[in-house]
Amino acid sequence: MTVSALKEWAIVCKGLEEGMQTILLRKGGIMERRHGFELRHNDFYLFPTYEHQSRDLLQQESADKFKSVLHEQHSDSMNMIYLYAKVIFITETFNRDMVHGLHDLHIWNEKYVNTRMDYNPEKPLSIILLRVYRLNNAIDVALSPEQAGCRSWIELQSLNTEYFQDNIGKPVLSNEIFQERQSHLMEVLSI
Repeated sequence: MTVSALKEWAIVCKGLEEGMQTILLRKGGIMERRHGFELRHNDFYLFPTYEHQSRDLLQQESADKFKSVLHEQHSDSMNMIYLYAKVIFITETFNRDMVHGLHDLHIWNEKYVNTRMDYNPEKPLSIILLRVYRLNNAIDVALSPEQAGCRSWIELQSLNTEYFQDNIGKPVLSNEIFQERQSHLMEVLSI
C-alpha cells in the first residue's frame, strides 16, 4: 500500500502545526516546471524537508524559530511524519497584490512571495487552504532515492494505510479560529 505525502519545508510544517500558517502557496518543484503544481490529492500527509529552506524568506516570528527547526531533522536516512492535511479550498492567481494581502495566513515574507510569483511566471500561483491535523503518534519513515529531488508529491511505500488513518488526531486550529481564517481568505480573494 502507498500513502501520499506533500513535501514541504520543515519550518512551514512547524508553522502549520502551531497554527501560524493556514495556506500554502505553490507553483511546483523544479521537476514540475513544465506543468506547474498539480493538486493530486484532496488529503495527504505532510513530509517535512530540510533542503532549500531559507531564514531570510520568513516573517520574523518564524525566522526566530528557524535554527531550532533545523535541529529537529531526524537523520539523513529517516524522516518523521506528524501532520495530516485536508484541502478545503484551492484557487490560482497571477495577482501579486492579492497574495501580499494574505500575509497573516502564512509564515513567508514579501521577498518569498515575490520569488514565488516570479518563478515560472507563465504559470499561476496556487493558493491552498488546508485544515491540518496532528497525528496521535508521529511516524518514522525511511528515506529513499525516489523521495529526493524538487518534486511536490511522493508516495510512501509499504506503510499500513489503516494505521495512518486511525492515527489522525485533532485539528491544529479550533473550528472557530479556522472559520475566521477561511473568511479572511475569502474576503481578500473577493469571493
